[in-house]
Amino acid sequence: MAAQNVQEQTILEELHQVPPQRWGEVLTFIRSLQPAGREPAPGKKTLLTAAQLLQSGLVGLWADRTDLGDSREFARRLREQAQIRKRDA
Repeated sequence: MAAQNVQEQTILEELHQVPPQRWGEVLTFIRSLQPAGREPAPGKKTLLTAAQLLQSGLVGLWADRTDLGDSREFARRLREQAQIRKRDA
């Protein structure tokens, strides 16, 4: 089906066939198709592509820190702390 011939109603009909437990995936995909630079609605999380994440400055942010020790061990401790907080919440 050519993109020019797709009607909004056709898209809605197809969406109604998607099981509710997969709606999150559909929403994530739809958001990934939206134009770059579009401001998210208030309270909505912004998803970054891998390329955007690499350019964001977050990757390697702590590369020069000496107080963290082994990065794998540090990440493991953070995950454990997060799990404990989830159980206590």
